[in-house]
Amino acid sequence: MKYKVLLVDDERIYLMYLQKMIDWESMDCDICGCAHNGLEAVKMADELSPDIIFMDISMSNMNGLEASSHLKENKNRAKIIIMTAFDEFSFAQKAIKLSVFDYLLKPFDEKELSDTLIKCIDEINQERENAKNEQENFLKEALDSGGFTRSDMNTIASHRYVVVLFKKKTEIAWGEKEKFRKFLRQYLPEQDVESFFLGNQMGCGVIIHALLDQWMTLADLKDAYRKLLYDQPLEGFEWFAIGNIVDGIERLQETYQNAKLVKENRIKMVGEVNSYEDVLPLEREFNMLNQDDVNVLIKAFEMKKYNKVDELIEKMFALSRNQMFSYQYVVATYYTVTTEIYGHYRYQETSDLEEMLSTSGNLLSDISMCSTKDQMLDIVKNYIYEIFSACMGTATGNKKEVLAAKIEKYLQQHYADQSLSVNQITEELYFENSYIRRVFKEQTGQTIIQRLEEIRLNKAKKLLQEGVYKNSEIAEMTGYCDQQYFSKRFKLICGCTPSNYQKTKGK
Repeated sequence: MKYKVLLVDDERIYLMYLQKMIDWESMDCDICGCAHNGLEAVKMADELSPDIIFMDISMSNMNGLEASSHLKENKNRAKIIIMTAFDEFSFAQKAIKLSVFDYLLKPFDEKELSDTLIKCIDEINQERENAKNEQENFLKEALDSGGFTRSDMNTIASHRYVVVLFKKKTEIAWGEKEKFRKFLRQYLPEQDVESFFLGNQMGCGVIIHALLDQWMTLADLKDAYRKLLYDQPLEGFEWFAIGNIVDGIERLQETYQNAKLVKENRIKMVGEVNSYEDVLPLEREFNMLNQDDVNVLIKAFEMKKYNKVDELIEKMFALSRNQMFSYQYVVATYYTVTTEIYGHYRYQETSDLEEMLSTSGNLLSDISMCSTKDQMLDIVKNYIYEIFSACMGTATGNKKEVLAAKIEKYLQQHYADQSLSVNQITEELYFENSYIRRVFKEQTGQTIIQRLEEIRLNKAKKLLQEGVYKNSEIAEMTGYCDQQYFSKRFKLICGCTPSNYQKTKGK
């Protein structure tokens, strides 16, 4: 961040000396102008808005103290550093009353100038940070409460605003927000955009941009964020959701809600950077649920027409490709469907219904982590299948543990069936295919197929040890399609052929 410096002295040679005394550029300072008297200094300060003014005292057409007094009356925020060749207490007294930043006695050397400048910059940075924090706290209040609580807040209310939500692999700590703002300035220069970081809410970061460039568009913002993603792959940014641009701070909630809409619907769009314009083509009208929808769903499930069940869930939860997605709508529909299914089966245990409804928070968390529409649809289907299973005979206890135990029991009972498949288990246990696979792997560390083969081989080992049956008979008794395949799998997993195993382990 550059600091604009105005030099004021009636001696041209001294002005030239000041410009060359130190390396201003290395200290992020830019000499924006040189004035030769107090009157000229006041005029240039109004026009150039410097951050720091080095002001000589003894000048014609308004001396340095008079110019400083005038700037203070006009509420100019520049830090004034007085320079004088006269070591007079009266000058110092007046300078203190005018709240000048420092008082340098000529001739001063490079170190004195540098030390004073560093202290001045530190104070400017602290004031800017405090002002930024105050503005960010105000903006956060505005988003959290849906309105404004302090009408006298000095915000940049005349500018256009846009809210951006983003996901990062590691959240940005609150104490690192100035570092993050500085990072953003590489792609959105401060002269065009002022950026406010409001921390992390609901698992994603929140940025508010005040657009200082009147011509900036959503397309410009998207290009900037795409460049950020391309240039900084190691930063761990996953996606950005950009709301609409609004005129005036009173419409901040509008762009925030639309950024959330973009976030929710990013799974239906291409790329990691999306804006409000990208969701506009999506259909916004939801087909409200009715009793007939639930009745058809229940009937299809009871008849084990799972393809039909899946189609109905996609329709009921508005998860079709061209339909605008809404977390709130999905959760509300889940409440309705759950209650209707429990009511249909006249489920008596109110506590069980309350427990099932309480999982809506888990549902919301699960779908918010999805990166594709198909993932989201699978998760919603899993929850609905679980409701049916609960109503049609699932035991109490930890549902995932119970389900894994039921799968294990089913495998133990049907391992000899050569046609046994996950789809068959799905139909018998009333759970969706991908859900059964995922839960069993979570609970046991094995896939269903891995466990099935383990059971078959363990049974085969016992039969081989008995020494009663031929290998072809054992293959058939343990669910293998033929003796050759059985022998091949046995050797691969057990490390020896069935015959050798029988010789070493048999009776």
